[in-house]
Amino acid sequence: MSNDFEIKRSGLSISTSSFDAFCEELSKNDNKLESHPLRGWMKKKSPALLKGWQKRYFMLIENPQDKSWKLVYFDNDKSNTKPNGAFDLQAITSIQQVSKKEFTINFPGRKLELKVKPQDTYQKWVNTLNELRLKNNLERTKRQVSIDQVLNISNDSPIKITSNHKIVDNITVQQAQAQKEKQSNSISIEPQKDNKKKQDKEKLNQLSNEKMIELCGLKEFIKNMNEQFIYQRMIYGYLGKRSKGKVKYFQKRWFILVSAKPLYQEYNDEKILTEAQLPTWLELDTITYFKEKEEGKPPEAKGDVRMIDCQEIIIKDMSKSKESGFTFKLNMGDRLYHLMADSEQERMKWISALNLSIKTTKEIQNLLKIKIKKNIDPIIKLYDEEHQLMIRREKIRQKLEQDISQILVQNDQNLTILVKQLSELRQDMLESMQACIVKDPQRKDIIKEYTDIYHEKICDRITVFWDEHYKQMQLPELLILASWLNDYLNQMKDFFNDDRIIFGIRVLFNIYVNRQLENLESILNSIIEQEKTQEPTCNDQQLLITQTPVDLFKIINEGFDMAYKLCPCKEISLKLAGFGKTILQQYQYGIQEMIDEIQLQIPKLIAICNNTLALHDNTKNYSKILQQGGNLNEEEIDKIFDSQKITKNFVQIANTCRDKIFYFYFSRIGMHFKKSFLELQIIDILKIIIEPATETLYQLHDSFSRKLWKQLLDQIVLYYFNQFIISCGKAKKENQKEFNTKLENDKIILIQELETFIFEKQLLASLKPFDDMINFMNEESLSILDPCKNLRMYFGRAFTEKTIKSIMCIRFDLDKEKKKDTIEFCKNLIDDINKNEPVENQNRIMEVLGQEEDEISQQSLNQQFQQNQQQENRRADIFLDFRNDDQLLIPEQQEKRSSVEKKEFIDEGYLNKKKPKQKGWDYRYVRIRKGQMYWYINANSREAQNKINLQNIDEVIANTKKPANFKIQLEDQKIYKFKTQSKEECELWIKSILKEQNQLDQSLLIIEAIKIGNGKKAIIQDYDEIARKERQLQKQEERKRKRLERENEIKRKQQEKKLLQQQQLKELGDKPKLHQVEAFEQQIEQSDKNQKQSTSCWTQFLIALGIERPK
Repeated sequence: MSNDFEIKRSGLSISTSSFDAFCEELSKNDNKLESHPLRGWMKKKSPALLKGWQKRYFMLIENPQDKSWKLVYFDNDKSNTKPNGAFDLQAITSIQQVSKKEFTINFPGRKLELKVKPQDTYQKWVNTLNELRLKNNLERTKRQVSIDQVLNISNDSPIKITSNHKIVDNITVQQAQAQKEKQSNSISIEPQKDNKKKQDKEKLNQLSNEKMIELCGLKEFIKNMNEQFIYQRMIYGYLGKRSKGKVKYFQKRWFILVSAKPLYQEYNDEKILTEAQLPTWLELDTITYFKEKEEGKPPEAKGDVRMIDCQEIIIKDMSKSKESGFTFKLNMGDRLYHLMADSEQERMKWISALNLSIKTTKEIQNLLKIKIKKNIDPIIKLYDEEHQLMIRREKIRQKLEQDISQILVQNDQNLTILVKQLSELRQDMLESMQACIVKDPQRKDIIKEYTDIYHEKICDRITVFWDEHYKQMQLPELLILASWLNDYLNQMKDFFNDDRIIFGIRVLFNIYVNRQLENLESILNSIIEQEKTQEPTCNDQQLLITQTPVDLFKIINEGFDMAYKLCPCKEISLKLAGFGKTILQQYQYGIQEMIDEIQLQIPKLIAICNNTLALHDNTKNYSKILQQGGNLNEEEIDKIFDSQKITKNFVQIANTCRDKIFYFYFSRIGMHFKKSFLELQIIDILKIIIEPATETLYQLHDSFSRKLWKQLLDQIVLYYFNQFIISCGKAKKENQKEFNTKLENDKIILIQELETFIFEKQLLASLKPFDDMINFMNEESLSILDPCKNLRMYFGRAFTEKTIKSIMCIRFDLDKEKKKDTIEFCKNLIDDINKNEPVENQNRIMEVLGQEEDEISQQSLNQQFQQNQQQENRRADIFLDFRNDDQLLIPEQQEKRSSVEKKEFIDEGYLNKKKPKQKGWDYRYVRIRKGQMYWYINANSREAQNKINLQNIDEVIANTKKPANFKIQLEDQKIYKFKTQSKEECELWIKSILKEQNQLDQSLLIIEAIKIGNGKKAIIQDYDEIARKERQLQKQEERKRKRLERENEIKRKQQEKKLLQQQQLKELGDKPKLHQVEAFEQQIEQSDKNQKQSTSCWTQFLIALGIERPK
């Protein structure tokens, strides 16, 4: 027999000397092993190189047929799982202890390395495996295993087993699953008797509820509050909580929950407990449970259960359970909490309180994000007690009127008391309606009761106060009342709409604006008067100005600041836009009237021109104030304020002043061009014309002075060439060259003298006729048409056929035929231009270029200036209307869509995304779906990397510096940045996100507002407008009375005259002579003539006073 066989045989042999002792010891442990088979978690080292240690659940399973044992392991300890493998203990060759927690089981062909802790469990596994291995060997010895069998075993294995431990027979699988279902009998679980003893011991040692409240720090909290108020919102006590580990058992914990509203039906109040009133560690409607420590030490908080997350409370049927007690479960969606009470009464008490807490926390943390401040349950309970509608409405009316009487305890002696009391009433009404709207279902019937009682009480109170105090109310008080009504309207717009409130706000704004304008009328008149009397001063740029722009816009800006501060709303911004427009129009009307009627000095005219620039800038700034400070859009500003029209009026006023300045200095330009063309000294003429005006015009802004100098240059060129054409008809042959030379030299002189006053481009454009005239005098045949066309376009219809004939007189280089042909060509060209060009409306200084009548030209210049002046006087766009109805209307925005709509929204596509603390950009595919914004690696990805809940977005902000970028800011201040390919795409994404967010808000809860107030008396009456109409009516009646008196007086005089004439005829006798009749008729005619003259004088007197207009 070989050595190998001896070694293997020795592993199977048992010493005969200790055989009997071993059998006795083994028989003692049989019952223990059968009743408590060993099982538990151990770590198994995988034979694979890279997997290492794996946690597995091991069990010892006995085969009932051959009484053999197997070591079976699983992935988990659930009863419905199959084993991963099984090792036959008969095949064990030896068990080697490696360390205090690691041992190795040697099988033929492989090693099973295991780890287990603690030490007692480790030792238990080693001892049990050794005992079972010895027991299997004993059974084999009793059967007297033959040497041949041993030899066969030694060649293969200690016993005939399956070569692969991964293959587990059905008997072992069934036994393993049956054993796993008997967890209560496992020797690895603490016996029930021990658990019961432990629970009884814990019950004896647990502290009282009062002691736990004191140790948690709630005693001082309760002491500082109304005890009844806080105790009705608390539930606390000991409950058993099942552990969440592998071994399930109940542990005693002390639970406490504090709710925002009462938890018990028999008690109710209308207050809401807030988290600010609680200790920092305690949350409303959240169960907090504690583990006791040593006596006197604060307990340890082990966890929180938020009732907002609780989906249902389940009462567990204990009749089918092995556990004892009164258990209920909290289903949190992702977890179940098993809690056990000591009695059925205590269990139902907890369940009832927790159900109320769930209902309360859902109302407090509602989807509308309304902050609930009142407990409406007592009023709902009172309303629902009665079944008849009339009775329940009467009961709630009495309750609400009682609440109103407790708030409105003072008489409304002034606006401060009124606003204070109505604010308290409004707040109570708002809190009640908000509490009704978050109910499930919504209690719109209660909202209707509050509207009928509270709202009507508020309206009646305001109406009574207004009727008594409207005359004494100051301007700020009007805005304070309007602001209160506007806030009231905005707060109640989701619950009801009352047109009386909107109308009342508009009436108050109208009264405020009209009274303000009436108060400012004298100030505006004084500002206009200052333009007449105040001497202009020079600013830093040495330009003449007055204080008018500053004073004028100080009134407007201060009016806006004061009004918007007292009533910051869009409606007052619209009124203030009309207010500013009216102020500026009144100033424009007054200043235009002053310019037309009074001969102002040149410095004042210059100052008015210069003021136009400041007025334009201030007008533009006021538009920005209305847009930024008043929250108006450009369309609303253009419609109400109309800054373009205001600026246009200022420019017209400045042009009128500029024309007067030009007429003052340059009205007699033609007097300097009476000499023949060759005798004209242009340098001397410029010196005479320009020098007197230069010093004064330096004080005029460049934008006006350059136009004035340009106008002067155009006049000089006109008279210059008029004299040139006149001289052409008288020139001799030798003068042709001199004319050309003089044209060239004079052009150079004009450039040198005027280049400092006029821009180079404008200067060269005005002097272009010099070059065209030189070409006209030197070109031949068809080449002359271009300069002819340019001269016609410059001088207009004054450049006629007669003008061409005069110029051709100096063309001695052409014979008569060529001259005739050239004149004919030019004539046809001018006729074509005149046909296509509309006739000029204004009179020209010269009808025909080349006239010799200087007086006619001068009269034409004066006539043109007078007509321009009359045109300025007749401007219809400068007007003043204190009660312009268009200014008082609030424009309603309407959505307009084009017939061919482009792609307006985008719900998916590629974007560059940057994380909150990331430097680089990630290229991601983004989708907007069902209120979420997802992003993926690419368009084909099935799983999103992350998402944003659009309900949590606080703001979507476009990047002003980088138009293609935008960012999303969440409510928790987290920011996500995105980058698109273009500005248009960026705007499209922003629009789509906001649209999806708005749809979510609308789908959460739709509140239909109740419409009331139709057909009822207005809250605020415009008594100022009523008084104004009454005054107008009185004036009409007065005028009618005076007219009747005047007509009666005329009739009386006519009757007296008729009677007098009849008496005079009687005195002449029955047959008067012819000369007597003629004398009588002449006397009557003279009387009628005198009467007509007197009437004419009276009419002229009325016209002078401005009462009547001339016919």
